[in-house]
Amino acid sequence: MSLGKWIGIGAGWFLAGPIGAIIGYYINKSFFDGKNDQAKAYELSLLILSSLVIKSDGKVVKAELDYVKRFFVNTFGIQKANQYFEVFNKLNKQSLSSQLRPVCQQLNSYVNHASRLQIIHFLFGVSASDNEIHVSEIELIKRIANYLNINQYDFESIKSMFITTGKGAKSNLDKWYAILELDKNASDDEIKKAHRKMVRKYHPDKLQGVSEDIIKLAEEKFLLVQEAYEQIKKNRV
Repeated sequence: MSLGKWIGIGAGWFLAGPIGAIIGYYINKSFFDGKNDQAKAYELSLLILSSLVIKSDGKVVKAELDYVKRFFVNTFGIQKANQYFEVFNKLNKQSLSSQLRPVCQQLNSYVNHASRLQIIHFLFGVSASDNEIHVSEIELIKRIANYLNINQYDFESIKSMFITTGKGAKSNLDKWYAILELDKNASDDEIKKAHRKMVRKYHPDKLQGVSEDIIKLAEEKFLLVQEAYEQIKKNRV
């Protein structure tokens, strides 16, 4: 029976949409028990989307798998992470490309913009973990960003944090401006306004519909926004 025929079956669909259906179909057990189901769906979406990114260049690289596993251990602890590893290992053996858009549509319905930005940040981290961000990975992450209603400026801001060498790389100063979504000709007043805007956008308190563990994800982006502002100010002295 195809996955499509399973969509809509059982509580997994009602509580967690296509994410729950994917997990129920391939893992043959439910991660959803009525407690924090929305947060669990978000966490499982990270596994589904990172699996797609990892396979987008036609190969599965150990460094990228290790990055996801290390992230889940550091974020959730080994006991909870082991439950997710079982899911992740099975997902990596499946073709889930047809489910990309439904999963993103579900995320649009349940989590806010700040939480969706964190997904793009996480996926770039996965892609960069082997010290090579393949063009096919960038294209897929951009497609995911489009499905998540993330605009080009936010996408480029996050990408600039990871593209540091090779084609498309920016100098350090260019990188700081890109993070704040500015160009070098911006006035001091424009820089201050951009900084305030980015602080509001990326502050960890903005995340909704996710677990406390996931909120830790936002800190890295938030600290880079702060660093970008400080570096630009230092350069202008």
